[in-house]
Parts: sequence; C-alpha cells; structure tokens
Amino acid sequence: MFSYMMFFYCLAVAFVAPMFPDYLERVTGSAMYVGIFIAISSFTTLLASLFVSKILHKVSKILLMYIGFLSMAVIFALYSFVDSFSVVLALQIVKGIAIAVLFVVIPLMVRDYTAKKSLVHEEGVYYFLLNLAWVIGPVAGGLFALYVDDLLMFWFAVAVFLIAVIFLRHEDIMEVDTREKKKVKKCLQSLKEYFSRWPLVKAYLMDFGLFVWWSITTMSVPLYMVKNGMPEIVGGVAMSLQLVPLILLENWIGKTAKDGKMGLYIERGFLVMVMFIFMMAFVDNVYFSIAMLFCSSIGAAYIEPIKETYLFRHMKKEEEDDLFPIYATARQVGYFVGPLMAGFFISYFSYQVLFFAAGFVLLPMAFIGYLIHKETSK
Repeated sequence: MFSYMMFFYCLAVAFVAPMFPDYLERVTGSAMYVGIFIAISSFTTLLASLFVSKILHKVSKILLMYIGFLSMAVIFALYSFVDSFSVVLALQIVKGIAIAVLFVVIPLMVRDYTAKKSLVHEEGVYYFLLNLAWVIGPVAGGLFALYVDDLLMFWFAVAVFLIAVIFLRHEDIMEVDTREKKKVKKCLQSLKEYFSRWPLVKAYLMDFGLFVWWSITTMSVPLYMVKNGMPEIVGGVAMSLQLVPLILLENWIGKTAKDGKMGLYIERGFLVMVMFIFMMAFVDNVYFSIAMLFCSSIGAAYIEPIKETYLFRHMKKEEEDDLFPIYATARQVGYFVGPLMAGFFISYFSYQVLFFAAGFVLLPMAFIGYLIHKETSK
C-alpha cells in the first residue's frame, strides 16, 4: 500500500515534469532562475528532513502522510492560477516541506513492515512502482501538453494526489501506525552519529550521486528539447525512456545482488553512467543524447534497488527514526546541487559542458562502490 501511494505521488509529479521547467522559465524569465527555484525547494526539504525525526516521535505517521499529500494537491492547484515570481517562490518553499514529510515517512513505513529477509525484494517493488510512474507520467504529460494548457495539466496532477490519499483509508494502513514512541535525539546529535559511521556515509554519497543526476535530467532534458525546437512530448518521451532500463532490470538485480556482489554492482553501475554521460558531452545531437540517457540508466538500475538495503544492514531498527531522516537529506542535497549546476552551466556555457561536469561529479561514486565491494566480499 505504501508503494502504491508513492506510485501515485510520482505519477502526479512526472505528469507535469515535461512542462514544469518551461512553466518556471516563463514565470522567472531565465534558466538560471529555474535552477534556483528548484534548488530552493530542495534546500527547504533538506532543512525540513533534519527535523522530521522529532515529529515522528510525537505525531502519527498517518497524519503526516495526509498532510504531505494534501499539501501537494493544494500547491499544484495554486500553480494553475498564479504566474507571480514571489508567489511561485513561496509555493516552492511549502512544496519542499511537504516532500520532506513524504520522503522520510513512507520509506520508513516500507522498512518497518517488511521482514528483513524480504527487504531487497520489497525495495525492488517499491522502486519498480516509482520508476513505472516516471515512465508513464512524462509521456502522458507530454501528450496532454499538446492539447491542453497548464491549468488542466496541474489539475490532473491534483486528482492523482487525491487518489494517493484514498489509499490512506485502506484498513491495513489504518492499523499500522502503532510503534512505541521514544525519546528524541537532538538534531545535531543525530547528524554527528550518522556521519561518524563510514558505511552510512557511503550510503549517503551513493544516494547523493544518483539524485544529482536525476535532478539535472529532470530540469535540463525538457529545456534541452525545447531549445532544439522539439515539442514537450519529445521531452516527455526522453524522460520516460530514461527510466525503462530501471523497470526492466531492477527486479532481476534485486534478486541477484547478494552480499559479495553488492559493491561490484554499485561500482560498475556508476562507471556505466559516467561513460554514457561523457558521450552525451562530446556529441551535440538531441537524438544521440536521448539514446545515451537510456544507456546511462542501465548503470543506475544496478544501484537503485540495493543502495538502501546496504544502508539498513548498517543501521539498527531502533536507530531508524533518528538516522534515516539524515540519510533522506542526500536526495535533497542532490536536488539542490543538480539544478544549480544545470542552471549555471546552461546559462553561461552549454548543455555539453553541463553533461561533462555531471560525469565528473559521479566518477568518485564508482570508487565508493569499489570500497563497498571490498567490504562485502570479505
């Protein structure tokens, strides 16, 4: 049920993804501001995630999920009415808080109600549904964008968010928020404890690297297609194709990634990503870039379904409420750094320079995979 909720959340976001950077560019006036607006939302999520652990001990997780989903629905409804720089900026900040709630609470719920021996499988199902949403959503959104205006696009997303809320009424969900509340650690204490443990740092860096790249593509691919005279549907197709390898491979990888292979998969996955991203940098052709996006995701498919399995093997269950929100900030740091990189390099250099820089950012992550391979193969 929690995975289904995230499917509909991602479907709503993915549906507007092909037109959202263009919408922000019309509101703000430049690609640089698009990156700044997306980064501000992610920075807000980063700060909010650091304090979610305190809320988890005091407030029902079910209530927090209601707040998260309903807030996203209201924000997207307001997007359809406003084109003011300051109002959209304010909405980006509020959206950042809602995302923090959802992306800390729901993965924890998946972990809490999954047996340890089936965690890899359930993580695979979770990411399969997320990626399926990102395959369906951009294509559907791109097609809708050919025939309807932004108002209807945003309202369709609102309807999908409300479907996710309906799942919260399922009888199995209503019974799960029963874990005993315990004393809350201070935020700085949790930060110090998390980053003093090298395995948790490695898990953090892996997640950060992946989300730097996802955030760059989410922002730059639609703008890149528009720059080359393509309709928004092409950007939607490109974004969907990028996720197809994850759909096809992650279930198999989740089943075959035993302890001895986990680090090897991560190392090779990042090397494959870097190789194809560099190829995008050296060949300035929109169709070639779409093909390389697809190929780079073959590498990502080797990383995504096992990165949190590695994390939880080094984190005790009683530590999760305090330490998992710290790990969750890796996504937001990635979504903060990536759009700022994209906005800067697009505005002052070129898309090819952006891809070249992104490849160098991901290259050290392959070394992290090598270290994990040495650790898990002993």
